[in-house]
Amino acid sequence: MIAARPFHWSFYTFAPFTVAMLFLDSKWVLAHGLNGQVLDNIFVPLYVYAMYRTMPDERLKKIMLITIPVSAVGEIFFSMGIELYTYKFGYVPIYVPFGHALVIGSGFQLLWYSKVHNRSDGIIKLFLSLYAVLFLGVFLVFHDSFTILLGLLYFLGVFAMKQRVIYMFMPLFVLFVEFVGTAFGCWSWSPKPFGFLSTTNPPMGSVMFYVYLDIIVMVLGSAWATFSSEQPLTIGKRI
Repeated sequence: MIAARPFHWSFYTFAPFTVAMLFLDSKWVLAHGLNGQVLDNIFVPLYVYAMYRTMPDERLKKIMLITIPVSAVGEIFFSMGIELYTYKFGYVPIYVPFGHALVIGSGFQLLWYSKVHNRSDGIIKLFLSLYAVLFLGVFLVFHDSFTILLGLLYFLGVFAMKQRVIYMFMPLFVLFVEFVGTAFGCWSWSPKPFGFLSTTNPPMGSVMFYVYLDIIVMVLGSAWATFSSEQPLTIGKRI
């Protein structure tokens, strides 16, 4: 289990920095004569670099590092390949993969908080119930069949991971980014995924992608540790 420690400064700056960067990339800023995405492509990698350099947990630093190329491949496939969602200019901005590292690097810090582990059983039961209601609710109200599919995959992914409690909190970070990004017009989700499903913009089930991103990162990180004779990347016990 990760040792208890105070949150890193990036935990507290996650929300304001995310809003500021997505606002820079918004359609409103572009309509007023500034392509803020150019600035985001500079500021976000620099922020993540500063976060990485000052992060006290070596395993979390490695998770952040692996997340960048893995999420870049995923973004190209899901956005430009099968077009589940589309970015403002049609291509994946440079800052986006670094943004994924920012989300994971911020969210995983909750594992430093001892009460998260002490109350993990209750937290997991509560949040799984809330997410089940949320996914079913958007299907019944908005006919979001895509979220039902993603929701089922989310639950499967959660139970496949050793550290389950973090995926109760990670959706809060993910949905925050999704709502802000889609509200500013930085990207938008296809209303008809695969041509026959329907969804909202953003789909509540989009949290699923971060669970599977982390699964891939953990597998690659464990392989890295094996070849370099380092400590395995797995974080925490099965809770």
